[in-house]
Amino acid sequence: MKRAIATLLIIAAALWILILPLSAHEGREIEGYTLFFGWRAEPAFVGYLNGPEIFIEIAAAAKPARPNDYRHEEEKNPLESVDVDLQIEVSFGPVTKTLPLELNFGTFDNYVATLIPTRPGDYTFRVFGMIGDVAVDEIFSSSAGEFSSVEPAADVTFPDEVPSIVELLEQIAALEARIAALEG
Repeated sequence: MKRAIATLLIIAAALWILILPLSAHEGREIEGYTLFFGWRAEPAFVGYLNGPEIFIEIAAAAKPARPNDYRHEEEKNPLESVDVDLQIEVSFGPVTKTLPLELNFGTFDNYVATLIPTRPGDYTFRVFGMIGDVAVDEIFSSSAGEFSSVEPAADVTFPDEVPSIVELLEQIAALEARIAALEG
């Protein structure tokens, strides 16, 4: 009995580990396609290379009779023949920047952009463009809880806490103000 319970717990833990990365992405259906959106690395930390990523699937209703079984040489995954032209606009408060989404090397369904977040908090992404003949204009926000907000790097740095570039710039500005006051 104890072995059976231990085995079930190990299986449950393994399933949890496999499902956890996918749960950090928000899924949305858009006219025959499903988009899964999130950070490339979850959780996201200030000052560390990261960026948004999108996985594109053919929506369940539009999938072929043998979904995800494209292993035969004569069969191609239908997404390989779909033209995808997407961009992403990232916003943090009032600041916005547009980034190109590029096909992740060696894949046909995973698009990424490179970003190093410089402040902790919630980021909002607008994905826009075309998937085949389908227009895409969707907003994803970490504040909705489907993928992580950016966390301070101090949560993962060890043994020394490394200040962010923004924190260093603020310290420099404060020192310059003190020097100016002393000189004046």
